[in-house]
Amino acid sequence: PIQQSTVSWSRSTHPTKMSEVSPELFEDVAKIVADPKIKPSRASSRDEKLRFYALYKRGTVGRLHPPYTDDDIDTDKRPKSKPGMLSFDARLKYEAWEKVGEVSSRAEGRKEYVKLAEEIVGDPVKECIKKHSG
Repeated sequence: PIQQSTVSWSRSTHPTKMSEVSPELFEDVAKIVADPKIKPSRASSRDEKLRFYALYKRGTVGRLHPPYTDDDIDTDKRPKSKPGMLSFDARLKYEAWEKVGEVSSRAEGRKEYVKLAEEIVGDPVKECIKKHSG
């Protein structure tokens, strides 16, 4: 039987203070996260992987549902409805993107994504942040 996730997503607290995450830093961190050759400092749970997906979507294109703002792009390409029960992975991704609706903007989505990546991947992300801040 399929179990519903019970993990709640609170905003992560982190030693690195980031006031703003540039789109360039965000994309570089996303490449690190996606690179199978880079070993994370700890394994990520399914819920964390879904949060990565959702924050990536929030950071790149914006909200899943209206009301949209000028910050949201390609709103006409959003799914028109929730995927069916048999489309399990698509449904989980949809629901994860839906959950990050509380993230206030694309910039905030990028920031939360980088924080999560720093927590899970560790040093490669920290080095990337350092490279972009100097």
